[in-house]
Formats: sequence, C-alpha cells, structure tokens
Amino acid sequence: PRPGHADPTAGSIVLGPALDAGEPAGEPLRLLLERLRTRDDDARAGVVRATASLARVLDRRLETIEIGAQAGLRAVARPGDDSGTGVARGDQERVGPSRAAVRAAVVASATLLPEHPDDRILDEISAWSTIAVDRHRLRDRLRDLRRSGWGDVAGDGALLRVAAARAAVGRLLAATPDLEPLASPDLVVAAGGAWAVCPGPVVALALADLVRRPGVSQYAYDHARLLGPLGTIADEAERQRMLADLADDLLVPLGSVVIAGEVRAGRNPAGRAFVRAGGEQSELDLVAGGLQLVDLPPGRSAIAELRFRDPVVIGARGRRFEVEVSGGLGGLVVDLRDVPLRFPERSERRRQLLAAWQGAFWPGLER
Repeated sequence: PRPGHADPTAGSIVLGPALDAGEPAGEPLRLLLERLRTRDDDARAGVVRATASLARVLDRRLETIEIGAQAGLRAVARPGDDSGTGVARGDQERVGPSRAAVRAAVVASATLLPEHPDDRILDEISAWSTIAVDRHRLRDRLRDLRRSGWGDVAGDGALLRVAAARAAVGRLLAATPDLEPLASPDLVVAAGGAWAVCPGPVVALALADLVRRPGVSQYAYDHARLLGPLGTIADEAERQRMLADLADDLLVPLGSVVIAGEVRAGRNPAGRAFVRAGGEQSELDLVAGGLQLVDLPPGRSAIAELRFRDPVVIGARGRRFEVEVSGGLGGLVVDLRDVPLRFPERSERRRQLLAAWQGAFWPGLER
C-alpha cells in the first residue's frame, strides 16, 4: 500500500509476464511471485540457498527434503553449471567463476500435520502406518498433534508421526516431478521437525522408501536445523566459509544407501556383497526384495563390491559393481526391494511388512 493512502487495501500495480509465457509455461510468473512472497530472512529460502552453497563447498550433487508443520520443501543442487541453464525453480547464485545451480519448490500440501485432512490424506497416512487406526481416530490424533507439536512423541505417537512424515514426502515428490534429478544425488539431506522424534536410521529408511532411484547416495540429517539460518547470510562467499567451517558438525551422517533396480525375484540369493573397510572384509548374501545392513560407523569409508547373478541397474546396468560408501548411524544399506515399492493388497500384511523393515532400523521398537 502507498504510504498515507486512505484505503489500506489499495496498492501499486505490478506488471508481470503473461500467464502462459516462458518455458515451461508460467515459469517466469511463478518466479516473480516467489520473489515477492519471500523475505530475506525466510527460513525455507535460506535452506535453498544453503543447499546450493553446500553443493559448491562439498563439490557434490545434493537433494534436500524438508518436512515441517506448515509445508514441505524440495531442493536439488549441483556444484557448478557454467552454461547457466537448467534452473526450473528457485534461484541461481553465482559462486566464483562458475554457478551453483539450484532448483527448489515449496509445497503447502506436503505439511506434516494438515489442518483439515481429507479422506485421501488420511488414507495416505494409514497406508504407511505400522499400527491399525481408523480414519476418525487418526483425524483426532492429528488434531491433537497439531495443538501440541512436541507432545505424544513415544510409542504409537512416534509411529504415527513417522507415517505422517512418509505421506508428506510422497505428496512433495508427487508435486515436484520436474525437480527429479537425472542421476542419484551424492548426498540426500533430511531436514525439518518431522524427523526429530525417530532414530537417524529410520529417517534414512523413510526417504529410501519413497525416493527410489537406482544408484548410491549418502544420507544425512540437519539435526540442529542450521541450514535455514546459515542460508540467510547474504554474502555468498561468507556463507560458503561458514558452511566449510561447520561441515564436520553441520549434518549427522545417516549412512549410505545402495538401491538396485530390475532385481529379478525368485533367485535366492540374488548375489553376494563384499565390503572392505581398512584391513577388514565382510561378506553377505544379496536377497531379492530385502534389505541388507552392514555396520559401518560414522566417519568410516569402505569399498562395496556387489556381484549379481543377473544384470541389475545401479546407475548403470551390469552384474558387478564396485562403489565407495561412507558410514553413518544406519551404516550401509543394500536395498534390493522393488523400484517403486510394491505392497500386499491386504492392509494387515502391509503393516507387518512395514513393521519388519522398520524394526531392523529402530532398536527396541515393539511394533
């Protein structure tokens, strides 16, 4: 509104691009509206900028998935893009002689706790729940969680929160197909309060259940929620220096996840894995449709050699792969489940399967 104007609702006219202008159609108008909406201290805009800067500092491809109480955020960044092309969403920041390219989107429906969840959202949450709960009871539990965000964080409350977080990630991915990276990111970062009540390995499993791309990625968690505040540092060089100084403490390493596609069922075992760390070597069978866990503590690197009976896809198609992996709270996970996941039609069998997968990552979990 113009200062001193009698009518506070009256304002200036902003001329913008046409609704169908640009490629894809409407993208210039969306970017303009995004810039008008975002403040300099906007936390989610800070996460986007910090993701771009961190990609440059680490020289790695990054994907950040943040689930909060009001919305969800997805940001995909790569360390450099000299051509200056390929930015579909978000902004593009110049870093030294090259660019840190980042594409991002905020999706309101990808909130952890929808204010008025309809039957579709309730069904999505129930589909990821390891406990039986009807719609009416689930709606009441979500309403209570919304009133007291940090209440009911043990037992069934924690399980329902994880189910709601999975459903929110699903809505976020469904709303942002144009952000899908061409290759598996080197690092997938989980952020937001949705993950605060569950063990780190469960966070990695929850994302691997939904972000199913054949390849190898390291997973980490923004446990102190510093990406947003660090992203509000206006000067890019200063932001990079701060991220570099905090690199060892900024993110909690959750481990590495190897997802194989086109694994043929019925071959048990489907192959063998040899994991060499230091002077030690461990071996394990690779079972189609299952998860294999290797204890690999944070800060430790290893070489994983995977040998399959039939060709599979892990970035490329082949029978033998040798990849470098890093440890974390969840160690190394070799995921030979379907891409995307397929579940039994019966809800009880589905819950049992989800509980079996989750139980391997959640010590002391009874359900």
